[in-house]
Amino acid sequence: MTSLGMRYRRQYSRLSPAVQMIGLQLWLPLLFVIVFCLCYVNAFHQPTPKDVRVAVVGTGPAAAALADRLEQSSHGALAVTVADSPAAARADVRDGDLAGAYTPGAPGRPAQLMIASGDQFQLASLARQTFAPLAAAQGTTLAVDDLAPLPAHDSYGSSAFYITLVWIIPAYMVAMFVGMMGAVLPHRTRLAIIAGAGLVFSLIGTVLAGPVIGAVHGHVGELLLLGFAVSLAVGLVVNGLSYFLGRFVTGVALILFVFLNIPASGGAYPPSFMPEPFRALHPYVLGTGALDVLRDIVYGVGPGPGRGALILGGYAAAGAVLTAIGRPFFLRRSRRRVERGAPVSMMLAAQGAAMAARQAEQSKAAEQSKAAEQPRSAAETAVRQNADLADNEFADNEFADNEFADNEFADDEAETDAAAVSGAAAGGTA
Repeated sequence: MTSLGMRYRRQYSRLSPAVQMIGLQLWLPLLFVIVFCLCYVNAFHQPTPKDVRVAVVGTGPAAAALADRLEQSSHGALAVTVADSPAAARADVRDGDLAGAYTPGAPGRPAQLMIASGDQFQLASLARQTFAPLAAAQGTTLAVDDLAPLPAHDSYGSSAFYITLVWIIPAYMVAMFVGMMGAVLPHRTRLAIIAGAGLVFSLIGTVLAGPVIGAVHGHVGELLLLGFAVSLAVGLVVNGLSYFLGRFVTGVALILFVFLNIPASGGAYPPSFMPEPFRALHPYVLGTGALDVLRDIVYGVGPGPGRGALILGGYAAAGAVLTAIGRPFFLRRSRRRVERGAPVSMMLAAQGAAMAARQAEQSKAAEQSKAAEQPRSAAETAVRQNADLADNEFADNEFADNEFADNEFADDEAETDAAAVSGAAAGGTA
């Protein structure tokens, strides 16, 4: 450590231990303010559709011309292609590759629009708003075929997004606590805590969101397994990172699984509504994998469980690798610090000072309590002595009274005896 760093540490150590520990954690709210603005405010203040994929169903120059005209008039909001058949368009809409597929109509024959609200409510609404005026311009009506309609208990399709957060955030918090407070624990103990907490919290979240609240109907077993898989993947990554980052894992995990994950996952808004870099991050964040599997389970839409399982498995594998190499790295680094006599971290020094100050306060309080006990003991002794003295005086007075009574009785006897002698004498004389 440089002389400037040592001088700073000496100056900082003059503060009270409590102030030191608070100051050493203020980086987290500072990070929160900066990253919240850069991620949440930046991503959500003006969601704007860009290159949303839709298709015109048909063949020949007429379908291609309609697609070109529609794309140009959208000013970048739409990316319009041509689908050769309704069957192909239907499969792409259900898989989430298309927000909608439009089959032109004619007077007396309504136009057809295929959407999947269960995949993304905002995309389905955009498709309706785009193609309803087009059908009216063609002199016909628009018939909507919703391949995955949203139920009344989830009319905006937001339940899946919040359920994934119920699984992700507690898992991140548990692993963060394990990493910060359980550095000396062996692998199996740390992983047992992460896995056990993940199973319990996933069960609680699934039961509350499903049978209790009614945000999701059915699929309890499948959702429980998915929630446990999500929790385990998050826990492994955060646990592995904690060996390298120490207490700063809090900030990194917060960025990775909250600030980047939420805007990029497509849960709140479709990725085509998000600015960069969130649009580019969409295929790689953990939330995308969790939502893909969840939407397939609940609504039968999206790319299917394969892509989602691959994303979750990738995170779990990365976490396992970080955990495997992280503990030897942590032990080696700790040993080297001891060998070269490096000072402990500022946080550990502040914690040690706080503990010493607390022990000093307890010792002082014990001494004050002991000192307060001594006058009270002396007073109690004096009271007892006075009480004993009073008892003794009472006993002496009682003895004196008895003695006085005995003497008085003796005097009476003496007077009686004298009277008898006098009487006897008088009788003899007579």
